[in-house]
Amino acid sequence: MMLRLVFAAFLALLWPALAHAQTSFQDRSGTITLGGTAQVLMPFNPARHGCKVQNISAGDLWINDQGTAALLQPSIKVPSGAQYTCDAMANGFTTSAVLSIIGATTAQAFSAREW
Repeated sequence: MMLRLVFAAFLALLWPALAHAQTSFQDRSGTITLGGTAQVLMPFNPARHGCKVQNISAGDLWINDQGTAALLQPSIKVPSGAQYTCDAMANGFTTSAVLSIIGATTAQAFSAREW
């Protein structure tokens, strides 16, 4: 009986992680359409639980969840090969706001998803 209670408690703790891992995602991958001009990376989404963006281009990208992205702070710099995440599981919060992205050069590529 005690073993069953321990197992049930373990499953209760694990369940949120399993549910989160099975959440479907929306692909937001793309390229910079016009270098030096901010564009929408992810539209406003009150159901967003998290996101991940990887810079797969040679140059830096900048992401902003508080307004229009710029090629400097307060946007967040994402160097080539690096990732930006907004994960409620890791941070305790996430944003439903519009995320914008900018790169210096047209056609810079990024892989992105939200869930």
